[in-house]
Amino acid sequence: MRVYRLYVLTGTLVLALWGASCNGSDDPGPGGDVDAGRDAGTQPVPDGGGPDGGGGGGGQDFDCNVARQESCAQGQSCHFADLADGGTGSRCFEAECDVVDQDCAEGLRCTYATEAGETRRRCVAPGTAGEGAPCTLAPTDGGVAYDTCQRGLFCREAPEGQGSGFTCQRLCHATTQCGNSGECNTVLRLEGTDELPLLCGPPSPACNPFAQDCTSPLSCYPSTGGPVCAGSGTRTEGQSCEFSNQCAPGSACVNAGGGLTCRALCQPGGTPACTTGNCRALDGNPGVGACVP
Repeated sequence: MRVYRLYVLTGTLVLALWGASCNGSDDPGPGGDVDAGRDAGTQPVPDGGGPDGGGGGGGQDFDCNVARQESCAQGQSCHFADLADGGTGSRCFEAECDVVDQDCAEGLRCTYATEAGETRRRCVAPGTAGEGAPCTLAPTDGGVAYDTCQRGLFCREAPEGQGSGFTCQRLCHATTQCGNSGECNTVLRLEGTDELPLLCGPPSPACNPFAQDCTSPLSCYPSTGGPVCAGSGTRTEGQSCEFSNQCAPGSACVNAGGGLTCRALCQPGGTPACTTGNCRALDGNPGVGACVP
């Protein structure tokens, strides 16, 4: 199994836009009620890609919401996936079970199992290795291979600074499912499947969205709890979006009424200021706002 680590967050995070305008007025301006505004958070994308951080292409096409598991039919789960043009999007995948919900029959676990070169989610016997414990791949006499971890865990290389070898780590759709296990920010790339499931990993590094001090190809975007480094997008001012890091560096995906669009970042009452619109402060990101009409 091949896996890749990257330091980004999922699109679970919702940030309110509060009513501080660039000119110091409390008037919400033509954008309407500022309580309707929100930042959409950031999404994980496979690293090692092109300048947009999307795996070498510009396409980003989201059919469903991974963090909230929305827009899929019954029996399907939403996962990130590689697109034909090399970009990253999300897709609804049908499978026997969900690796986070662990909805198998009593006494079984849902995990990614490989058989005849194909990897899929299926109900199998649970392993004995707990979170953070060493683990291995365990082929069975029936030709099915899966790891030795307990329910809700997956075996991969230990995160940097947390030992060596392979350990059991928690599967997730959203950071709220990680508890003390960090953030839902690690993308798994498994041979034999188009799904890109997520694991809980160490917290993403903090950064300055105005200085853009992240290590290339990552860029700095606002997120709940403060700005973080994430894969960079290319969408421009006013274009529709679902995640902040679909937008070009220096902007974020916000909703001030009328839907989610990319808007330039600003500093309420300071520099950079808005060239057009009003600067609304982003909740959880002191000194960071977005320019809204």
